[in-house]
Parts: sequence; structure tokens; C-alpha cells
Amino acid sequence: MCIQRIQAGKLQAKIDKRPLKDGDIQVACQQTCPANAIIFGDGNDPESAVSKALQSERTYYVLEELNVQPGVGYQVKVRNTSEL
Repeated sequence: MCIQRIQAGKLQAKIDKRPLKDGDIQVACQQTCPANAIIFGDGNDPESAVSKALQSERTYYVLEELNVQPGVGYQVKVRNTSEL
């Protein structure tokens, strides 16, 4: 997860003498994703974009049934099932 970008974001916030804000750190895959399908942030902050996305009913986790508690959540594809 781009440790060099995470450390640079933390360092910049420390230099600016402010807490790290949501959106300060953007990982490389998030930056290059043309669909903006990747969100990175603090899952423990209830106001962060990633926390709000993980609370969606569309979110699922790989191997969740084994209680492995992964740090990455995925969202199911939205399909229009109604007929025209």
C-alpha cells in the first residue's frame, strides 16, 4: 500500500503541525484509477470517505466467513435487474 506515500503524507502533516486529514494521502493505484474505484484512508475515522464506503450494504470481505478480519473491502457490482 505505497508505504513511501503514506510516510510522506504523515511527514508533511507533521511539518505543517496539523493532524492528518482524510484525503492527504493518495496511493499510486488510487491516483491512476480512471474510474475512481479505489478509496484509501482511515477506517477508524467515522467521517472518512473509506469508512463511509465500508459501511455500505454493497461491501463484502474476502474470507469473511473465516473471521480473518481483512483490511480491504470490496463492493459488489450494481446490476439493474428490472426489465424495461
